[in-house]
Amino acid sequence: MTTIETLTTKQIKALRAEAIAAGDYRQADICDRALATDAVDQDGNEIALADWTVEQARAAIVEAINDAEAQA
Repeated sequence: MTTIETLTTKQIKALRAEAIAAGDYRQADICDRALATDAVDQDGNEIALADWTVEQARAAIVEAINDAEAQA
């Protein structure tokens, strides 16, 4: 089971890639926020859901990963 403490950048990037492939841009935005140190992306665009803290985004990712593992 993944926790916020054990969540890795590799897991976040993998989930982001899966989300984009599935057309789930909301989840991709959450991943971007979890990876970000500020509220803009590499092009200077404001990241959707930037009002979330990095911690909140990481918690949402942990939930998504654990849900996917439970369904496997």
